[in-house]
Amino acid sequence: MRLTLPHPGSLVALAIAALVVGGFSALIMVDGERPSLLAIGPYLTRVLIFSTTQAALSTLLSLLLGVPLAFALARRRFFGRDFALSALGATMVMPTIVTVFAVLAIYGRNGWFAAFLKAMGFSGDISIFGYPGILIAHVFLNAPFIARLTLDALDTVPAEQWRLAQALGFSPRHIFRHLDWPVLRAELPGAAVLVFLVCFKSFAIVLALGGGPARATLEVAIYEALHVELDFGRAAWLALIQVAICLVLTLAMNWLWVRPPVSHTVRAVIARPDAAHRGLYVLDCIALSVGLLFLAPPFLSLLAGLSHLGAVLDTDFAEAFLTSMVIAALAAAFSCFISLVLGAAARQARLWSRAPQFAAVYDLFPNMLLAIPPFALTAGLFLILRPIVEPTVAGLILLPLMNGLAAVPFVYRFIGPKLMTAGERYGRLSASLGLRGFWKLKIMDWPVLRRPLGAGFAIAMALSFGDFGIIALFGGPDLRTLPYLLYERLGVYRLEEASSIGLLIVLISFLLAHISGRLSDAAD
Repeated sequence: MRLTLPHPGSLVALAIAALVVGGFSALIMVDGERPSLLAIGPYLTRVLIFSTTQAALSTLLSLLLGVPLAFALARRRFFGRDFALSALGATMVMPTIVTVFAVLAIYGRNGWFAAFLKAMGFSGDISIFGYPGILIAHVFLNAPFIARLTLDALDTVPAEQWRLAQALGFSPRHIFRHLDWPVLRAELPGAAVLVFLVCFKSFAIVLALGGGPARATLEVAIYEALHVELDFGRAAWLALIQVAICLVLTLAMNWLWVRPPVSHTVRAVIARPDAAHRGLYVLDCIALSVGLLFLAPPFLSLLAGLSHLGAVLDTDFAEAFLTSMVIAALAAAFSCFISLVLGAAARQARLWSRAPQFAAVYDLFPNMLLAIPPFALTAGLFLILRPIVEPTVAGLILLPLMNGLAAVPFVYRFIGPKLMTAGERYGRLSASLGLRGFWKLKIMDWPVLRRPLGAGFAIAMALSFGDFGIIALFGGPDLRTLPYLLYERLGVYRLEEASSIGLLIVLISFLLAHISGRLSDAAD
């Protein structure tokens, strides 16, 4: 009787699940503590109310700015439009700690906005901390994401439908009802849930701009319980509650975000018939102006760092840059490996085992990683590693591991569909030729996977390179990344150096994201 070994994707999924269970178990059982949910009831209620409120407001404002901006870009062709689209992409990958600096530089007590109000004769004191700063930072990061996602979805409407609408004399109301609304209805609910999830889990923005412990998300509360109070029981309960809430949101996103298949048709660029409508022209001008006034100043604030680049290019910067690159490369390699084996397992289940329900589980698994609180899991794994290695070594192990897991949901979108495409096109032929293992990967999969794998690797590096999350637990004189170095400079009010470091982080992250986009477009 032939022994059938489980697919490597199944083993990897089980290993990640065991890692999560082991980390949480170590966190809960440390020193024999038995955390009580009743003991943190009032605090938990306050945290949940704040987390939900700020996430809902951030999502609503991101939609109110992003959707009109997408329609304006879809209807108008103007000088600098390509640059505007690139700027939207740059905002989407801007590290949160750099966003914090940019918001403070513009709207802080000594920022550009305060200087403008003072010049206008306003002498009152303006505080950016609390809801104002958090909402501004979240909308700055997420409105461009909504705009770009909506614009890409609107571009999927076939040119033939636009010609038919023009021939039938559709009014703007009819165009919205029959062409635009089906796209929005399919795209926006899932995108809104994703933005809500990201804002609900927000860490660096709330930590820096919250203004105190009264305004904390669950992620910040877990960090404070671990790093400030050393209360592992509280951290464990908060983590389990966050997992439950985020799993519900992730399942809702997976259910809502199902883009209908688009048939192959003409994709020629054609002017929208509603572009000539005067009322829409005014609305589009307003949307573009508001978007420019809101998104441009934070970018311009980073350019102030050009004159101080020489002051930051020292030994500390070199060490932090090298550490960031090594961690980002390791995290990207790990993320690509996880995505590759999970995608192969999904393909095996769907095409050869004829088990679509198992394939759906493999496809869902990357998104479920979004529900895991990184601080709680990292703390649990650190408790396991503490008797074996030094804290700095543990940080060097856990940083690539956690950053890699965090990037899997994004990398899998590059790799999973291409693996399925290769199997659908060449699976039967490779089976008839007896291709197995390395030769199957080289001949059947690699030509299709080469560019998506490179795109996934680049975007994972961009996400890890600018991340200010786990490094907040391990950062110090012996372990610095560039985002942590920026955080240190902000902490001692060396704003000129912080501006230069932030500019370099954004340029490197944007370069990696640009490489990812080019490779992704070439793969399509």
